[in-house]
Amino acid sequence: MSIEIRKEDIIPYVYFVCSMAQQTKTGMYGVISSKSDFVGGIFDRWINIIPESLIFNKHLLPIAQNRAKSKKNVKVFSDFFMYDPKIVGIAPDVIGLQIDDKIIPFVKYDDQLGKKKYWISQPHTPQIEVKSFFGKKYMVSLRDQHYGDKFLVMVEADMNVDYLLSFFDKSIFKENDTNKLKMPNDFILSNTQNLLSQTKQVEFSKTVLGNLNLLTVTTVADFKTFALKLNSGEIPRYYKEVQPRKVNIKEDKFNYNLPFSDYIEKQQSGLHRFNNKWYQIFNTSKEKTLDIKVENEDKIIVIKKTNNAISVLANEDASINGYTLLKGKQYNINFGTFGGIAGEEYFINKDVIKYLPSKKNQLIDSLAEVIKNN
Repeated sequence: MSIEIRKEDIIPYVYFVCSMAQQTKTGMYGVISSKSDFVGGIFDRWINIIPESLIFNKHLLPIAQNRAKSKKNVKVFSDFFMYDPKIVGIAPDVIGLQIDDKIIPFVKYDDQLGKKKYWISQPHTPQIEVKSFFGKKYMVSLRDQHYGDKFLVMVEADMNVDYLLSFFDKSIFKENDTNKLKMPNDFILSNTQNLLSQTKQVEFSKTVLGNLNLLTVTTVADFKTFALKLNSGEIPRYYKEVQPRKVNIKEDKFNYNLPFSDYIEKQQSGLHRFNNKWYQIFNTSKEKTLDIKVENEDKIIVIKKTNNAISVLANEDASINGYTLLKGKQYNINFGTFGGIAGEEYFINKDVIKYLPSKKNQLIDSLAEVIKNN
């Protein structure tokens, strides 16, 4: 189910980020890099808060309302407080609901406690984190911020590259100003291939700015069970894709001839974790390869390795992260690496999210109970 992200949905968030940018005189610093951003970069870093309300208001809450047989107006109350999370800790992504005119806090702030325990969970309310990611992502990570047994809502979002243009006032662009962009032919000797073109007219009136999809609802505890824990300085190696080889490797050119099962070990989660024999192939102690889901692993034969891929031969039909390998065919299994992490963090390949235990019904039941009782 794809949910539209419309201009009116994110106006409060755009204003919030603008305010944040003006309050931050030295720019915003990313969690992973030390790069300082101006307002454009701040938008790119903070736009991932948009799905926090939309996935509830447009999908989960209507289901919960129906389950509670409620006709009340229910919506998520978003966190627009400004604070330093290094001092007061981080509030849950869903801090409460508004049911008609009544506010139902899921957490409350109390600065008398200190020690990063300012956010106090309220009884009989669900504690919820939302993990959203934009664009082409191959892995998902989660820092252990003492989430406990919170629900984890995982959302994939796709924003149009020009989404911010809908918030520009087109009246500031006078015809005389745009005429200055017209490039004269004096600079051109020949353009028969039409590789040069004039600046095109900008469209400012788009109302649909992107879309989002709910990937799963699980718990932080389940996520950590399925994830690979990495420590500071370690580098995650993630699964990218399986590609059929266009040209087969001849048997006398095999560098290896061992079943994939020699390099992986099945975990309690049902995923497979790479063992010491695998790390001998890649000859690194810092890079940790994330768990994958393999079926018929003893029928997949590893025959060659490059820097970020292995070539395999399927002796029988098999699968990797849901991709089917056909008997007798050769494939490349491609990996990628990400820079060293700053602290303890849990990682999974995006393609294994579908194997996480779904707790969507439990979350909806919990929300329905709050709605019913208020």
